[in-house]
Amino acid sequence: MIRLEIYQETTHFRIPTVGNPYLSYPLPPPSTIYGFLRAITDYESINYENTKLSIQGSYKSVSIEKEQLILETKKEIKTNIIPIQKLHECRWIIHIKSPFEEKIVKAIQNSPKIFRLGRQEDLVIDISVKKDLEELPFNKYKDKYQDWTNIYLNWTKEKKQKGSLFNMALDTVVDDKKNIIGYKPINLVYTKTRTVARDVNVFDGEYVLNWI
Repeated sequence: MIRLEIYQETTHFRIPTVGNPYLSYPLPPPSTIYGFLRAITDYESINYENTKLSIQGSYKSVSIEKEQLILETKKEIKTNIIPIQKLHECRWIIHIKSPFEEKIVKAIQNSPKIFRLGRQEDLVIDISVKKDLEELPFNKYKDKYQDWTNIYLNWTKEKKQKGSLFNMALDTVVDDKKNIIGYKPINLVYTKTRTVARDVNVFDGEYVLNWI
């Protein structure tokens, strides 16, 4: 298991069902993380079937800013001014369990690329990776965990989960030629780690985690 710690000055993860203003998910969606991992490893077949994710983090503030969007069609180029919600001073904690862990670590440590998470302009200012982490029993270490983060939990009808429920893309669905033909949906609850810590039994020594 590895853990990525990512810092971005600003970012936006668009909720596709909201048109004006463009609103952002409060944490990176799983599809964005899978796309990021594929991009930095020269498009290895990293996906939801072979790689588990746990996504948490925080941001300090939110703003609504107007941006010019350009839409190019076969007939014309259209421009529009759209208000966009942006997250500022973002810190993401991403746990990954995958057969591609070694390649992910090497890519982060050795790649000359500028990393982006979200839109093309949403630069990763700082990224670090910790590898060979163990899954520890949380109850034994509960006094040591970081509780300032928020986290995605899998939504189930059986549990009364406090937080905001989002329907988002788990990952892309591709055909034999690797063309995107759709998205696999998932329902995730966005909530504070401290409100669910007692129900979480996986810990890495600093952070609780929840596999998606």
